[in-house]
Amino acid sequence: RWRGSVAPKSLRWAVACALLAVLYHCIFHLWTDWSTHFPEEPTKFETTAWGLLTYILGFLVVFRAQRSYNRYWEGITLVEKACGVWLNGFSNLIAFCSTDPDKQEQVEEF
Repeated sequence: RWRGSVAPKSLRWAVACALLAVLYHCIFHLWTDWSTHFPEEPTKFETTAWGLLTYILGFLVVFRAQRSYNRYWEGITLVEKACGVWLNGFSNLIAFCSTDPDKQEQVEEF
């Protein structure tokens, strides 16, 4: 069931990142008093940096969502096209394959 899936590889990365996040949280928030090292108000550079990061991440998320939405509709279109071709072929098979002796010559031509 896991064979061919991307879940094991992505879980390895996710667990590693989660452990790093917990480690950073413990180091920076639990064992260190950072309130004495940083001023209360963020600087203009920090505000601009966070705004730029948020803008870039938002753009990437929207871009990726748009690409996946387009791929979804392309897949749906191709599946509907394949169903139409199969329906057309099967209906031709039923229409032109008859056991009626009067139509035997037409069936052989088909």
